Amino acid sequence: MIMNPHLTVPAAPVCAFFNFIFQQLDWRWLKGTLRNIAVAACLVLPLAMTLQADEPRPNWLPEAIELPADNDVLMDRSIGSSLRMFSFSTEHNTETLLEDWEEALRLAGYSINQTKGDVLETAIEFSGQGINNAKIVVAPASADGRSTIEIDATLQ
Repeated sequence: MIMNPHLTVPAAPVCAFFNFIFQQLDWRWLKGTLRNIAVAACLVLPLAMTLQADEPRPNWLPEAIELPADNDVLMDRSIGSSLRMFSFSTEHNTETLLEDWEEALRLAGYSINQTKGDVLETAIEFSGQGINNAKIVVAPASADGRSTIEIDATLQ
């Protein structure tokens, strides 16, 4: 499991802060209740933030498309009942990803649509198995070396 270090909160400083505050309080009946709430927050909040960072794979995306482990989801949208848009960034070699995905989609029974004058080597158009048409497009790599991959689909 890959965790985003920017979304996790170390529990020790938070608990130390609440411990200091509770040492200053003199209300014994309130102190126990607040301590229990603080302990629960220290245990649950970091876990909740970590789980939120792990976004699930869109259920409409064909199983043949294996997302790279370092994918960082940028957008996952549904428009109406049939339009889907999904984009993520990755450091993986996008040419290799597209070649692997095209072969995997073909083997899974999807129809790969290419026109004769199609010079887009950074795109795959396909259809089949609940998808009227879909397109995978790779945007040029950014300065940090990550490429953005966009997948748009019209479902049946």
